Amino acid sequence: MYDNDRETKEHLCDIGRRIWQRGFCAGNEGNHSVRIGPDRFLCTPTCLSKGFMEPNDIVTVNDRGERIEANANGREPTSEFKLHLAIYAARPDVQAVIHSHPPHATAFAICDQPLPSGVHPEAEFFLGHVPTAPYATPSTQAAADAVVSVLEPKTNTVLMANHGSVTFSDSLIDAYDKLEILDAYCRLLILGRQAGQIRPLTEPQVQALRDLKTEYGW
Repeated sequence: MYDNDRETKEHLCDIGRRIWQRGFCAGNEGNHSVRIGPDRFLCTPTCLSKGFMEPNDIVTVNDRGERIEANANGREPTSEFKLHLAIYAARPDVQAVIHSHPPHATAFAICDQPLPSGVHPEAEFFLGHVPTAPYATPSTQAAADAVVSVLEPKTNTVLMANHGSVTFSDSLIDAYDKLEILDAYCRLLILGRQAGQIRPLTEPQVQALRDLKTEYGW
């Protein structure tokens, strides 16, 4: 669990810059958060580019999505915090959530193309099965409920139909790593389909990766 201190807020800003620099969000898109207590969270503000945040922009909120501490820059929490709260409630092991619009992954989401498993070792190992949540209007409880409806105990990444993605983990940096891996994998799939026919891994090869994950305690 994270602390409500300047270092944690700087970490949230650093991840925001990485997201913006990689083109995973344009304009004021995207949002991310960390859990700092049973009913307390730090989240990114609404209406501000993730590439230009500073620690005083980070907002402290409760488990109802309400700002509970004065914000030095007068910022309000992201309008999509309902999504974060739903994931935190459904998965007590999750300490950080990132919602973003990575272009290659979002291409699958807007084309109603399920993300295949058993193709690339890194994606299989670090992401596993990536479900797609049904479309619902962003920032609504319906969108949050749609994502929760496809969660399984080991799920760490979800595509949101016609919208984007959400990754979550026990740390913010790992949730960000999963975002990078997701978009890189989708880019490989798109390039692979242009180059020829994608060859899936065999079931024994996939099982060997599952065994490896078990060995590492994943």
